[in-house]
Amino acid sequence: MADVFNAPGGDQDWDERVHQDFITENLGFAPWMAHGIHNSGGLTMTNRNAKEIYEAGGWTGKQVKDSPYDILNHKWIYMFGDSTTRQVWASFAASFQGNNFERNAKEWTRHYCNKQSNRVHHVKGGHFDDEGWRGPCGVNEVTCHVSGFGDKGLLSFDWKHFPFEDYDSWFWGDKGPWMAGFGGEGTRRPDMLTIQFGMHSCWHASPQGMYSSHLSEINSTMIEDHIAKISILMAAIRRAVDHTAEVYKNESDATGIMKPPPMVVIVTSGSTGMGDNATTIDNCILRFNRVASIAAHQFGFAVLERGEIERRLMFKSLFSPQPILTVDMHLPQPAQNIIATCLLHLFTCLNRTVSSSNGVDFEGIRYAKKRASRKRLPPARPLHSPPGA
Repeated sequence: MADVFNAPGGDQDWDERVHQDFITENLGFAPWMAHGIHNSGGLTMTNRNAKEIYEAGGWTGKQVKDSPYDILNHKWIYMFGDSTTRQVWASFAASFQGNNFERNAKEWTRHYCNKQSNRVHHVKGGHFDDEGWRGPCGVNEVTCHVSGFGDKGLLSFDWKHFPFEDYDSWFWGDKGPWMAGFGGEGTRRPDMLTIQFGMHSCWHASPQGMYSSHLSEINSTMIEDHIAKISILMAAIRRAVDHTAEVYKNESDATGIMKPPPMVVIVTSGSTGMGDNATTIDNCILRFNRVASIAAHQFGFAVLERGEIERRLMFKSLFSPQPILTVDMHLPQPAQNIIATCLLHLFTCLNRTVSSSNGVDFEGIRYAKKRASRKRLPPARPLHSPPGA
């Protein structure tokens, strides 16, 4: 969809580009797509009825079980991440709460969500030099829950600033909800879990960051510490998810009903500026994304390469005298809607029906088979090397 968005070669604006027929039919979590191009009378770029195309895609006018959202029906989706993750969470909720919620999710979470417990709290605008950062991010330390898809469907957002903090030690530890249970939920755990991190580590550690002008050079000590903690986070998540599988197995022995363990997707970060004024931050984020992706696969988790998808979406706006989309750490629509749709399809791909030993079918998780190990080839080189190489 990102490539289709950029495909027209003329001076079409973002509204015209997003309302191409292909995107209109395939972009989920965007009820506003059915209205068509602004002031067009509900038409797409090719003058077709946008509402009809959107309905043909199954995004509206159907019960959840008969729509592309079926995989989310009755499920608990838990998103752990920063404010760009909050954008995706708000897109998931937009199907019920409307576009105003998607636009105002930041203010909504700060007013109506619970402050995170079991962590050091950071006041707005504070200087936390012992942790390597300054700024207002502490106001985002909240946990939010809104109704989701179908009966018992739930959409949760939990703030994550850095890869592994004191909150993680509790959250994934023996006394945290994944091991000890979520209050009032019995043995239930989230069915789908996404985790995103990296942007804020780079943003706070670089003098190019908005609240890091006190730095004269990049805080490499902070960066290396956070990089090292990625594998600690993955191990903690793996332990918690495996514990959940054991809880469900014990429960199935009594009920005969097998529930699948949570699906886990590690989401890489988009860039914060993607231009001349944020090169050190962008390069840092690219490094975090690669380390996170490798670690995720080592621990058996799927990865959504959000960073690369957003770069494809933004390529016609970068360094352009007339950008189509504003370059910012919080990209405008349809960025978060595209990421949400990709996440939906990834969940669908990971899901499959598995037959248990007692003959009961249940939804499981599709993992790639581990291939036999072989000697790794060196990186490929150009066919024609430069003179003197």
